[in-house]
Amino acid sequence: MGSAGGSTATTEEADGDSGDAGRDAAADLDPTEARLADALERVAHGAVVSTPSILAQRGLTLAFTALLTNTFAAGPYGLFALARRLSRFLRRLAMGFGSGLSRFLPTVEDPAERDALAMFAAALVVGVSAVFGAGLFLGAPAVAEFTGKGPPFPLYLRAFGAGLPLTVSLFVVARVLRATEEVTALNVFQRVAFPLAQLTVGVAGAVVVSGLVGVAVGLPVAMGALALVGAGWLARSRGFRPRIRVPDAAAIRRRYVGYTTPLFLSGFATTTQRLGFYPLIAVFLSGTAGGVFAVGVLVGSLVRLPLMAINQFIPPVAAALNDGDHPEALSRLYHVTSRLVLVGVVGLSVPTIVYREAVMALFGPTFVRYAPLLPGFVLAQVLACAAGSVGILLRMTDHQRALLVVNTAITLFLAVTAIPLTVEFGLPGLVASYLLMLGVNNGLEVAVLYRVEGLQPFTRAHGKPLLAAVPFAAIALATRGLLSRTPAAVVGTLLGFAAYAAVLRVLGFSTVERRLLATLVERYRRVISGLRDRARDAA
Repeated sequence: MGSAGGSTATTEEADGDSGDAGRDAAADLDPTEARLADALERVAHGAVVSTPSILAQRGLTLAFTALLTNTFAAGPYGLFALARRLSRFLRRLAMGFGSGLSRFLPTVEDPAERDALAMFAAALVVGVSAVFGAGLFLGAPAVAEFTGKGPPFPLYLRAFGAGLPLTVSLFVVARVLRATEEVTALNVFQRVAFPLAQLTVGVAGAVVVSGLVGVAVGLPVAMGALALVGAGWLARSRGFRPRIRVPDAAAIRRRYVGYTTPLFLSGFATTTQRLGFYPLIAVFLSGTAGGVFAVGVLVGSLVRLPLMAINQFIPPVAAALNDGDHPEALSRLYHVTSRLVLVGVVGLSVPTIVYREAVMALFGPTFVRYAPLLPGFVLAQVLACAAGSVGILLRMTDHQRALLVVNTAITLFLAVTAIPLTVEFGLPGLVASYLLMLGVNNGLEVAVLYRVEGLQPFTRAHGKPLLAAVPFAAIALATRGLLSRTPAAVVGTLLGFAAYAAVLRVLGFSTVERRLLATLVERYRRVISGLRDRARDAA
């Protein structure tokens, strides 16, 4: 498969330059084009259906965070956020053993084998999380003493440690829904129901309990309850059953453990990259710095929405293309999806950077003072998203050991750079380390993916959103100079997006992208027409 990526960049560009309308008809597509069209439609449909729920999730999470930061001082909130992120560190480690669900469930045809695989994976992940949670619960006083963080920090740690298996169970159910391409159920379950429950817990903690300890206790309980609901839906609607004894059960377990063990070990490196900044904050910085960093990461994650939407169902689609030995379709899928991600990420980044004071004002006056650091969080996400679904493609093409080597190297690089930068420059040094880490990590993963599979994300068309961002930024800066903070953000963003879309339209889209748009429009037109007909019949 190593030769796939080398030949397809030219092909992709040819698509962009050709105006052959005949290729828009499904009957005229050659096998590679047909596979690409099907894969893109599945990924794009998942993204389209997921985007509103992801927006709802991020909006509700933003409301939850703003509620806590405006109700409680920045220092106490920082300790709460620090404890939650440390528990999330352990959750992500445990979920390394859940990565095989997206790899194997899409290709399992026997329901009994499917059930046994899901049951084994869930038991493995929850069991590991119980061990980690017990360690955090018992070690909370020692962690608090080592970091110099007084009460109620140990209580936060113990609440999140005791609830870790409940928290992990929610994400196991979500992994099963994603692996089986249950688009609607996944979005309702993880993207709407959970953040609503989280916000409800936050309101209860702020208004009723008047303390963050109640929030720390309530969050895992709410997540465990939702996990039970999700598991019940899978059993009732999709026929999942608890199974242990099936033919070749031992072989199934060995294959699963053999695949996920490198990913679990790699998780120590990747989790240190993503969340290792919080131990640095705990040791070297204040609680307020922890709160600012948590808010910066949250705002930066809003820029990441296009990649999150695309990634919803690219794992099973990529796994199927890889197992079916369709390297060119996989390479073309990578080109198109990474380009669409870049269009969205750049469009969201410009107003977030230009109107950074207005964004940080949502969390209270303390955070506005740290607005100059926000571009670092946003640019880090731009670098992370520019390469598209590179980490997923490494896993779905069975190069998890290469991913382990890459992430171990990046983690060592992070340790060498982040500690001295944090000690020397404080929070700005930590943000610089965050930016540097995400940039180097994704660059190295792209190089490795190209080396082992011949896949790389970039074509000449990736420069179009960068060009279109120039007038967007100019309009945003002009309105910031002419209007006050909030009106400037609203007017400048709307006018800027209009200019951004107009420039992209002038620069043009590829035939593949136009065909994808036409397919999706026709698909949703039929859905709306069917709903209208049923409503008329019911009346």
